Amino acid sequence: MRGRAHQHFYLNLWYTGEAGSQRATPANTFVRSRGMTLTRGNGTTVEDWFGQYFVNNIGAGRVEVARAMSDQARRMSWISPGSFADVRLELTADLRTVLPRHLTTPQFGIGGSDSIENAVRAARLVTGRTRVLTFSPCYHGDTMTAENLCGSPVTKHGDRRPWAVKSPSAYELREAAGGDWERAGELALERAERTLEQHGARTFAASVVEPIMWTSGAVPLSRAFSRGLRSLCDRHGIKLIADEVVTGFGRTGRWFGSQAVGLVPDALVCAKGITGGYAPLGAVVFERSWGAWLRRKGFNHGLTFGGHPVACAAARATIRILKDERLVERAAAMGRPLHDGLEGLRRAHPDRVVEVRGRGLLLALELAPGRASRSSRRMTAAQRVESITNAALRARIQLTTSADGSAILFMPPFIVTQRRIDRLLDVLDRALRNV
Repeated sequence: MRGRAHQHFYLNLWYTGEAGSQRATPANTFVRSRGMTLTRGNGTTVEDWFGQYFVNNIGAGRVEVARAMSDQARRMSWISPGSFADVRLELTADLRTVLPRHLTTPQFGIGGSDSIENAVRAARLVTGRTRVLTFSPCYHGDTMTAENLCGSPVTKHGDRRPWAVKSPSAYELREAAGGDWERAGELALERAERTLEQHGARTFAASVVEPIMWTSGAVPLSRAFSRGLRSLCDRHGIKLIADEVVTGFGRTGRWFGSQAVGLVPDALVCAKGITGGYAPLGAVVFERSWGAWLRRKGFNHGLTFGGHPVACAAARATIRILKDERLVERAAAMGRPLHDGLEGLRRAHPDRVVEVRGRGLLLALELAPGRASRSSRRMTAAQRVESITNAALRARIQLTTSADGSAILFMPPFIVTQRRIDRLLDVLDRALRNV
């Protein structure tokens, strides 16, 4: 089941969540984006409520970002990633103003997957160990190496790596905890400790974790789990890596999701929102002593277009917009009425909605399976979700789901307005009544 959900996610990734053939037509091909509105070739529009896979934070079509990229391309379009470049140094200084203070040393890449690999390689280099612990279900990238760290089985055309070790997350243990998330977090920490002991804790180079596990339907780490995992890693000399590809740059109402859940990582991986989707860029940012070790000893890792100057210029402009317009604070502020509205739907439809989860503008609505009747079979939660997301799309609202299909995710740009939130809630209310 989990493998099928994983495949479905990727079909959605490339075909924009719309059912139908794989032939491009004016009715399914997007030609323009502005703010959170997407326009197709036939002139129809949809509201972007999943940030185009969690990338769109500042809104599309920002002239100031385009201008910064154009200016940079005219001044210095590209230079080797192994060379110092003023725009990279300036972006590093910008990042230090928003990152947790102990994270100081970035290495820039192209996106999330290669930056995750960068972090894992660096952990293996500095510790001399090989194994990596992750928590399923999770998602950490789509290269042959990174997919081994994910919660789903490796694709049939992939390459299973025995050093990638998985332990169940609170999401997988929620039922065993009687639905109590705090208890589920305690069980997940206990299982993680047993998993380390089983494989030999001193063989693990790193543990990679998402502050909010979006594939599970926006499940935040509990603060107790965050503290416990930090302590576990310290006890065994394991590097703790926060995967903030989705949760970074304001999505949770804080600059980084680690701050929202009390996680203190040794390295933080970011991508997606670092440029607001205007250019491909990723980074792993190491804590001060780890970064100093890598500079002193050398770290031979990088891709030709990693830290591209034009992408760095886009990132600098994005950070300026986030600061100047206080969009991180806005994500927190607009997340409150959205969360309250979704809670209202849960109360109004208790037989259909299980729970509302998440932080800021990274929220999820988990649905319950339907009851069977004489005339129909029992509807699964995923079937209910599909029915509602299809109804939303007919109302020109584009949504996406958790990996197993049981929850609807809401990750709009931070410029979302109360009017759009009210309209979304109205569409969802009608869809829930009719499902």
